[in-house]
Amino acid sequence: MASKYTFDAIVVGGGPSGTAAALTMARGGLKTVLIERGRFAGAKNFFGGVMYTHALADVLPEYLERKPPFERPVTEQGYWMLSPDSVVRIMHKSEHYKQEPAEAHTVLRAQFDPWFAEQAAAAGALLITKTTVTHILQDAKGRVIGVRTDRPDGEVYAPIVVIAEGVNNLLTQKLGLIKNDLPPRFVALAVKEYISLPPKEIQARFGLSGANEGAAIDVFGDATMGLPGTAFLYTDRAGLSIGVGMLLEEFVSHKLRPYEVLARFKNHPAIQPYLDGGKPLEYGAHLIPETGYDRMPKLSAPGVMVVGDAAGMVDAMHREGTNLAMTAGKMAGSTAIAAHQANDFSAGFLRQYRKNLEATFVLKDMKQYRRMTDFLDSTPHFMGTYANFLNDAALRYFTAHGMPKRDMEKQIVGLLQERRSFFGMASDMLKLLRAMRG
Repeated sequence: MASKYTFDAIVVGGGPSGTAAALTMARGGLKTVLIERGRFAGAKNFFGGVMYTHALADVLPEYLERKPPFERPVTEQGYWMLSPDSVVRIMHKSEHYKQEPAEAHTVLRAQFDPWFAEQAAAAGALLITKTTVTHILQDAKGRVIGVRTDRPDGEVYAPIVVIAEGVNNLLTQKLGLIKNDLPPRFVALAVKEYISLPPKEIQARFGLSGANEGAAIDVFGDATMGLPGTAFLYTDRAGLSIGVGMLLEEFVSHKLRPYEVLARFKNHPAIQPYLDGGKPLEYGAHLIPETGYDRMPKLSAPGVMVVGDAAGMVDAMHREGTNLAMTAGKMAGSTAIAAHQANDFSAGFLRQYRKNLEATFVLKDMKQYRRMTDFLDSTPHFMGTYANFLNDAALRYFTAHGMPKRDMEKQIVGLLQERRSFFGMASDMLKLLRAMRG
C-alpha cells in the first residue's frame, strides 16, 4: 500500500486547528493536503469573537508581516451582570493592552480562516476546497492510510491523517475514537448577529479613542434568562458581534427558540443603546463542544490524530477555543513530522501528541475546569440568582441616602437571604470552588 501514498499527510478541515497542522507539516517538509468542505476555509463558520495571538505567533511567528485580517485589538474587557432592568459592569482597561503586538484581537472567522489557509498554501500545502471527506481509509490491520472524498476517484492516501472536522465529529465516530454524537448536555448552541455601525459611532458608544482600540464583553444573568449560559458583545472595525450561547439541553428543556433569546437580549435596556441605528448584516448559529476533559475522544490511533473542536478542545470558562485549536494543530503537525523521521505511524508513537499536549495549557486548563458543565447542571439557578442580587444590592447601596449605613447593609444581606439560604450559598460556593480546581 505504501506505493499508493500520494501525500505525506492529509488534514481534514480548514479551521484554525487543521490549518495550523497543515502549516506546521508543510514547513517541516511534508507533502501535505488540506481538504475543506466549504467554498473556502471559514465558509462554514460564523465565529465573531476574540483570538489570542500567542497561539498564532507560535504557529506563524511572522504573522504581523503577513497582515492578518484582524478587526480591533482588545484594549478593554470584562463582564456585565444583567438583571431585567439594570447592569453591573466589571471592566478592565489597561495601557498594557495597547502594547504591540496586541495579546488579543477581535476577528471574523469568515475573513481570518481564508487568510490563514493561504499561509499554509504559501508554505507548500495543497488546499482543496468544496470537497467533503466521507470515509477514513484503513488497511487490514486497522491503521489509517488515507481518506475517501465525494469527488470522482476521490481516494487520497497518506500515512498520517489529522482530523479537524469540527463539532460534528462523524469521522471520529466512524473510527471508534468517540462512541456517539455529543448529547445536548455537552453541546452549546451560539446564535450571533453582525450589526454594521460607523467606526466613529462604535468608538463613541464604547469610549474607545480610535480604531486601534476595542472592547470584548461577556454578559451573564438576564442575558440568558437566568439560565446557564453566556452572551457577548464585541467591537469590530465597522460593526458589532453580538450573540447568546447556551447548552442545547437548555433550549430543548425550556422550549426556547434561539433567535428569540437573542432578540430578547438585544432589546434589554442596557444593551439596546449600543445597537441603536445599526444595520443587521448577518445572522447565524454555531455548535460548540463542551465535552470537558473527561469526555474527550481518544486523540490518536494508528495513522491518525484528532484536533480542535472534533476533540472537544474548548475552554468556555475563559472564552478560549481558537488558541487551543491552533496549539493542538501545531502539536499534531510536529508529531507527524517526528513520525515520518522515525518511519513509525503506530498508535504507540502517535501517543506523543497527547503527551505533549498534557504539558501545555490546552489540556492543563481543560483538566482544571472539567467539572464546570456539571457544576452549572447542578446549580441551574446560579447565573440568575447572583446576577440579580448584585444589581439589587448595587441599587440599594447607591440609593441609601439618609439611611443609617448599618440598616442599608442589613437590607443587602436580607436581599441575598431572600434568594438563597446560608447553607444554599455555602453549597453553591463549595461546588464552584471544586469545579474550578478540577
